[in-house]
Amino acid sequence: MEAAVSAPMRVSLGLVRWSPCGRYVASASGNRLAIRDTQSLQLVQRYSTADVVQAVAWSDDSQLVLTATYKRAVVQLWSVQDASWACRISEGVAGLVFARWTPDARHVVTVSDFQLHATVWSLEDPTARCTIRSPKLAADGLSFSANGDFLAVAERHDCKDFIGVYSCESWELTAHFSIESYDCVEIVWSPDDATIAVRDTHLEFRVLLYSPDGTLLAKYQAYENALGLKAMSWSASGQFLALGSYDEHLRVLSHINWKPVADFDHESIAVTSSHTNQAAVEYEENFADANVMDRPQGKRVTVAQRSSSLLSNSLQAASAAAQAAGGKKTRDICFVTRDPPFSVRTLSSDPLTENPKIESLTLHSVVSLLEAVRNLRWDPVKNRLAITSGQNRVHLWTPKGISWVDIPNEAFQARGLQWAPSGDTLIAVDRQDFCTITL
Repeated sequence: MEAAVSAPMRVSLGLVRWSPCGRYVASASGNRLAIRDTQSLQLVQRYSTADVVQAVAWSDDSQLVLTATYKRAVVQLWSVQDASWACRISEGVAGLVFARWTPDARHVVTVSDFQLHATVWSLEDPTARCTIRSPKLAADGLSFSANGDFLAVAERHDCKDFIGVYSCESWELTAHFSIESYDCVEIVWSPDDATIAVRDTHLEFRVLLYSPDGTLLAKYQAYENALGLKAMSWSASGQFLALGSYDEHLRVLSHINWKPVADFDHESIAVTSSHTNQAAVEYEENFADANVMDRPQGKRVTVAQRSSSLLSNSLQAASAAAQAAGGKKTRDICFVTRDPPFSVRTLSSDPLTENPKIESLTLHSVVSLLEAVRNLRWDPVKNRLAITSGQNRVHLWTPKGISWVDIPNEAFQARGLQWAPSGDTLIAVDRQDFCTITL
């Protein structure tokens, strides 16, 4: 596939982020923050921080950038347009484990060490702040409603789990209720703002669905006496909730009755016909017979396409490789952002990516790569999926087929991917470098 790949640029800890407007890219390397124009990649601003940057986040209006140094318990805010403006937030001896913007881009939420308290800091009035006592979690325990009007916080009081709902206008508590969880590990507000999903302990499979006023809408438990959920993800409309569990199943719940409308088994889906149709397509990456000297190890990689509803040798090899690796698997689930017919799931230690078709609940295609899948991301504009397996190559899947872009640097190993909001440019991230891919 024809694409323009930029020269590698320095980054540490994978800290590179697109601005929400898509005009800028912020990246951190050591104690330096660089803000670049996305078209020319020229520096717009460069700042020196208090210490090594451990987190980077854009405000929703793309005017400010947040950097956090957790070991110093310091958050610093930087302006894209005004190099003379800066803001510093210090948690002091309380420590710092997490910081993020609020949707209005005029407040910052920080969580102290040991989750003693969370604080909402105002940029407009330095004396105004809101303190939330005993937040149970950091990033996974804070969830804003899609309209930005409310903040849900997972809290722990008297050895019980609670959810507090706060108004983002006054920061007053509007609802506070206990939840029927043993050990809540994540809360996520649905995109339609009607439901708060609670993922319970890793030791058991349990999902709780609450309305914002504290009414228990449903409780779903697929099985008992076994490890539970690894991840959950809402579809863009809030009509589906995808659940990835330790039994290697992907279950999709419907918002109508909170019952599963699909159950995909990662280990056996390719050997049975229950979730496939005659149009299911498998894309298998392999080495071609002919050697090409300008390729790594003199080998040329091709992708074979075929209609399939049976287990191929490549899938057997993938399963065997996963077992040989000790079964270390991390599930990644994502819905395409425009509420579409496609979802995707992968096990990052497996060279296998599956694309179920939500309209008919059948398997649409399977992508089998030579190396383990490291990361995958949907194009925010088109039905296009970017996949990387830790090599100097990015695969691009669409309903019409698969293509790829080679990064002209054999030492580059793409471990992370980020789409620009416009969907025409992609960032590939290595351990210490990143590059842009313009399609």
